[in-house]
Amino acid sequence: MVMIDYMVSDHWSADDPDWQKSLVSSLDRHHGVSTVLPLSVLVEEVLEWLEFASGVDAWKKAANRTSLRLDFEESIGALGSSLKAHIGAALASFQSAFAQLSSSPKAVLAQPPGIRTDPIWTGVTAAAKRLLAALDADEAVRASWDDLVATAQDRALEGREYRPIAELLFDQLRRRGLNAEWVFRDLASIVAFGRKREHVFTAQTDVPLEERITKARSHASTPADAELIVVWLGYQGRAFPHLSAGRVTFMDAHWAVPNAEPEGQDFAHKAELWELVQDHLIFRVAKLADEESDVDFLVRVDLGITTAAGALDRAVRMVDTILNVSIHNSGGIRPHLAQHGLLRSGRTGSFNFLASPRETGFHDDHYGAGITGRAIGEHGPRIASALAREELPRFLAAALEVQTTADYPFGRDMAMREPSQADISSVIPLADRVVQHVAAHAALDPDDLFGLLGGRWPHARWLSDVRRAVGMCLLGGGDPANLLHQLRCEWLSRKPPRPWMLFVADRSGELLSLLRVESERTWITRMLASVSDHATYRALIANYTAEGTVLEARRRRARNALVHGNPSSFAMVESVRSYAEFLSRSALNLGLASYIEGTVPADALMQRTDEFTAMQAGQDAAGYWQARYPTPTAPTTRPS
Repeated sequence: MVMIDYMVSDHWSADDPDWQKSLVSSLDRHHGVSTVLPLSVLVEEVLEWLEFASGVDAWKKAANRTSLRLDFEESIGALGSSLKAHIGAALASFQSAFAQLSSSPKAVLAQPPGIRTDPIWTGVTAAAKRLLAALDADEAVRASWDDLVATAQDRALEGREYRPIAELLFDQLRRRGLNAEWVFRDLASIVAFGRKREHVFTAQTDVPLEERITKARSHASTPADAELIVVWLGYQGRAFPHLSAGRVTFMDAHWAVPNAEPEGQDFAHKAELWELVQDHLIFRVAKLADEESDVDFLVRVDLGITTAAGALDRAVRMVDTILNVSIHNSGGIRPHLAQHGLLRSGRTGSFNFLASPRETGFHDDHYGAGITGRAIGEHGPRIASALAREELPRFLAAALEVQTTADYPFGRDMAMREPSQADISSVIPLADRVVQHVAAHAALDPDDLFGLLGGRWPHARWLSDVRRAVGMCLLGGGDPANLLHQLRCEWLSRKPPRPWMLFVADRSGELLSLLRVESERTWITRMLASVSDHATYRALIANYTAEGTVLEARRRRARNALVHGNPSSFAMVESVRSYAEFLSRSALNLGLASYIEGTVPADALMQRTDEFTAMQAGQDAAGYWQARYPTPTAPTTRPS
């Protein structure tokens, strides 16, 4: 027996029917795919659109609805008779609901995600889910297999009618939690050789063709096994302190891997790690000074009782959420995923042992890795605990993903590369999308959320400018050096003895005595005074409010120009970048905080700080904080 390709064999006898050979080769996906989208893929896309799509280019645009309708007509036309009969009722219900949505008034189609209250939206969503459930059922998979067999047996067909059927079957298997690629190989082996792929090179048996087709039909419709799945991820990046929260555990590979040996120190999950590393194929760490480790730290992700298909992606998404939130809040570099191992019921299921090269903005960036380690230590436990309670809501996950994309060109990973005009310009539409997603998460109209966030701008701008003014006073360059050192120590302390507002109020005179940027003296004097003088604060807030009105109008103009290809100068786009970043970061941070704390998202987005409320009522910042810290504490003389 000679195999030219796995599913193309020349072992056939003269008595084997051609349709049997056709059926086997129809399971080969290496020779191109059909342009007809599987029905399950289209229904999934519609669900995504129902949940995420917004703006004038979504449902309100007739061309998009027409395109979806044409795709559905093509996909339904390619269905085999067996499957079409099985899902007939669910398919008809979905088609009716989709047609009703497509012909809805513009006022309905223009409703943004999160507040789509018209019954037509929930009707289409429910019908789509019922159709997907029908396609995922055992009987639906058997029907698709029957259609593939019937297509192979119909020798009068002149086209490639089998391809859409095979691709739909492949997607049905994927959705059921199976490794569709391996199931297709099993099916080919059963039909061609009477047994599964692991026995394909043994002697051919005399299994009747009818029995082979029946066995293949049964194998295709067998549900995926649900068992305890644990994924171990090996990252390159400097060692992290041990952290365990929820279903996620971080540990230092340089300590854990050697101690995983039976004679090593005991620790949680030691037996699992030893199961993976006992053959020294993955997670190897350096033993000598001139060696380099494959990985620097490990992350264990317990997925619970589930299927193995897609487990790696699910684990990586969970860890990426922790990394993305931590780096978004505190900076640092992104650790590089180099290897992984998967355990099924405590036994090795799969792994990769080829460690990919390190990726970082600087070679061996110890400082950046340290920032990331501290960030994970600070933010990781709360995020991991929240993830153990419930998955990150889809809108919030989408917002975090978009914000990570927007942040990446400006992070330490890209520090050796100057951000391009395209990088800077991309911030505007990406930031807009973040706010859209958070608005949907909170069931708010996006315009209402933009208004709420814009209302935060004046006070946030004031806080930022006060800090900038203090920083300019502490640039250095004059006597007395001891005073400069003392002020810097308290200002830069990781654990300051008092709120920074009181530091500014109490020591504004000393700060101004150190100022060497003479052109900024008037402005800095005003900023420092505004901490203790409410009238000065109110005048500044009025200026920032007017500034915010101009920036919001300019941001919308820039966003529309960038999205639709209208003229826009780079200077105009760059001028609104900071404001756009403020909107998206504020929305995301408030949304994440409500998720972690388990509060209502809309309430979190509307809530203001006690400081802001007090200052709006006429109290100055110094007075507000002095009432809460009445006993002054001497400033530190050394940075902590």
